[in-house]
Amino acid sequence: MKYMMKSEELFTIRRAEAADLDSVMTLMNETKAGMEHPDWYVTDERPWVERHLEQEGFIMVAESRKKELAGYFIVDFPARRGTGGEASGDSTGEQPGSNLGTEIHLNPQQLKLVAHMDSAAVNPEFRGHHLQSMLVEASERELETRPEQYLLCTIHPENHASLHTMQRHGYVIVATREKYGGLRRHVLYKKKETCQNQDSGKHKPCVLVSACLLGVNCRYNDKGVLEPEVRGLMDRFQLIPVCPEILGGLATPRDPAERIGDRVMTRTGMDVTKQYRRGAEETLKLAKLYGCSCAVLKERSPSCGSGIIYDGTFTGTRIPGDGVTAELLKANGIEVFGESQASALETCSEKENKDSVDGRDIL
Repeated sequence: MKYMMKSEELFTIRRAEAADLDSVMTLMNETKAGMEHPDWYVTDERPWVERHLEQEGFIMVAESRKKELAGYFIVDFPARRGTGGEASGDSTGEQPGSNLGTEIHLNPQQLKLVAHMDSAAVNPEFRGHHLQSMLVEASERELETRPEQYLLCTIHPENHASLHTMQRHGYVIVATREKYGGLRRHVLYKKKETCQNQDSGKHKPCVLVSACLLGVNCRYNDKGVLEPEVRGLMDRFQLIPVCPEILGGLATPRDPAERIGDRVMTRTGMDVTKQYRRGAEETLKLAKLYGCSCAVLKERSPSCGSGIIYDGTFTGTRIPGDGVTAELLKANGIEVFGESQASALETCSEKENKDSVDGRDIL
């Protein structure tokens, strides 16, 4: 497959062969050495990469017209070898048997169907051409012929470029953990069927949804509940899961927090206002990116609550008010509903249908 870029540079994206191994290893090591933040990227040993040419996964490479390696993307099948991996500038380092599918509580049979979108790098000479996006898409097309269904990856929370690339392709943050010897990482997830449906041409209005309402265990107590009313929206809407707390850099589990005026404080007295504001801003970016005019957010949350929140005494007392994210979304013209108001989204559907256009380019 070939892509012509605005710079008139021609790239060929193909599956790597044995002859590409030296170039891949060189780019991997040069990327690590040249990074301003070395902990964002974990390199692999040559034997590990070599096994992923055929046996334990595959590697997609982008090649310039002059046959230079412009970038690569490694996909790992943990069930074939039992080790973990990272995406978009991260790699293994986990103990044998690690499988990111455990983060979304997959059963033993489902764990056999996990693919790690493991490690990526782009030659600095070719940056600015969306090559990482192309490599993600090419890797997903390669996976269409394979049985793996659950696509997972990890990214450093401050690696915003890679994080936004994966989110634009439908990957959702499901946890923030310490991995690879204590390195902090977001864990992202995407079901393969969503890859296959992206080009169906059928437009559904996009709606932001608190990820915990879809069963993702990202609440302060490491819990989430699949709300039937919210699950029922999937036939009519394209749901975009978000967790403002995680997007703001907070871990799961975490101390419970409540809003007190313009501040957000934990029960132990820590001020987490900065993280909540950052999460609200990141959520707004996603809303704009996907053209969302409505959101269904967790009721009474200090970030997502709309109309009613807790008063900051941690006694269960409710007061009128909005969470930090709900407040920002409303200020930008986005309607916010609680999970008990999910049926009211019909008005959102009507509004979206008037304003929407087909063929949105989100890259």
